[in-house]
Amino acid sequence: MHRIRSLGKTLRSTFNGRGIHRVILNRFARRHDAVFDEILSPGVEIVRNGSIFVDRSWSPVGVTQQFTDDAETYHQRYFVRLDFVELIDYCLTLASVDRQSEMRILDIGSGSGSSVFAALQLLPRSEIFASDLSPQLLGMLAKVVASRAELRGRVRSFCFDLHRRFFRPEIFDLVIGAAILHHLLDPRAALSNVARSLKPGGKIILVEPLESGSLILTVLCASVLRILGDSGQGDGELARLMKALRLDVQCRLGPPAAKPWTPHLDDKWVFDEPYLIGLAGELGMSKVDVHPGQPDLTRIYESAFRSLLSDSGLGGISVPEPVMDCVREFDESIGPGLKAKLCPTGIIVFTK
Repeated sequence: MHRIRSLGKTLRSTFNGRGIHRVILNRFARRHDAVFDEILSPGVEIVRNGSIFVDRSWSPVGVTQQFTDDAETYHQRYFVRLDFVELIDYCLTLASVDRQSEMRILDIGSGSGSSVFAALQLLPRSEIFASDLSPQLLGMLAKVVASRAELRGRVRSFCFDLHRRFFRPEIFDLVIGAAILHHLLDPRAALSNVARSLKPGGKIILVEPLESGSLILTVLCASVLRILGDSGQGDGELARLMKALRLDVQCRLGPPAAKPWTPHLDDKWVFDEPYLIGLAGELGMSKVDVHPGQPDLTRIYESAFRSLLSDSGLGGISVPEPVMDCVREFDESIGPGLKAKLCPTGIIVFTK
């Protein structure tokens, strides 16, 4: 049986900028819950912290600052920037998911809940297990769920490391991960655990950066740098961002294999189709399909450029018109067929 330790007033959690560094348990109440016995792997022990359940083996090691100290900034920057309903809707269409069926869904890398709330809206008969390595972000998600009567009872939130075998085999009908795999130190090991918990015929939907499109962005950045240098702006904020992006992509290239700097990166990898096909075979999946990250590719590189500015906190920066002309030239010069193969972000669908 799995032990659930109820914190509340009986538990004092110490948060000091790195997340929960230690949990001091003065006294605890034990209860056996058939639901948790059904879903959690043998030996997994969880503690309750407010409305979220935390793996007792959880550790802040490997959790970078943007997800702990800066969780509120991360939430504000990403929670409302993208139309996640539109994104998840497109993902479900590509994966041919029956939206009216009763499903148990695992959402990995849920953060403060963007993909979870979108899935709840689009899949009205589903129950969602939200998961993340950041208790701070999951706490924000749980607070919203608790404040809305129509969501209560449909979401359970678990804080644990995907590299750990946390759930039992074959209990989920669908797995959704919106921008999570490229943050993980060992994507294969984590996805192996996820695939194990998926029922036969189930699907894993991931939204991730792709290597080919990321390399196009490095070429775009080089072109922008030349324009900025010619106009005497080679040391400005925009130029520094372009240099940083080029270095960032270069540090993430190749099949995921940790380099000395990898543990220090928030975004650790970009993925290509050969790696994903090989990964599908290793995980025992029947197939994998890789799709462009959005249906309309007309302005895909301009969209990626503007997203980069927004993600970096420079959404309000003044961009010289020659730079925007350069960005638009990439969109105008590359045809739709090639863009589909050179999209910076992809939607990856594994089928078990």
